Amino acid sequence: MAGYGIPKSYRHQDGFGVHTFRFVTDDGDSKFVKFHWKSKQGKASLVWDEAQHLAGKNPDYHREDLWDAIESGNGPEWELNARIFDEDQALSFGFDVLDATKIIPEELVPLQPLGIMKLNANPVNYFAD
Repeated sequence: MAGYGIPKSYRHQDGFGVHTFRFVTDDGDSKFVKFHWKSKQGKASLVWDEAQHLAGKNPDYHREDLWDAIESGNGPEWELNARIFDEDQALSFGFDVLDATKIIPEELVPLQPLGIMKLNANPVNYFAD
């Protein structure tokens, strides 16, 4: 698979915010920002037959896989990236950057790394943690 579809685990799943945010400085200058999480474990997908088998055998497979990885000290990591661009750039794209159905090509606005998130502990109490 092309990295899309049914993820092999939550650990191999990228994520991104649907919305475009406008960050404004104290001076009134603003930038548009879109956030993206990139799995440091790489991409891995299940084919349909594997997914059907796992869903029937263990519907909590993804949750348990994540829990077990964290518990064993092999907690997953994601790189937080942002696409940052100004209004003039946004107007030049030919589509509305605030339209959640539009994807901004990386060629127009490359991802800029901001940091890393590592899951290193499982919750003790799902309601309080």
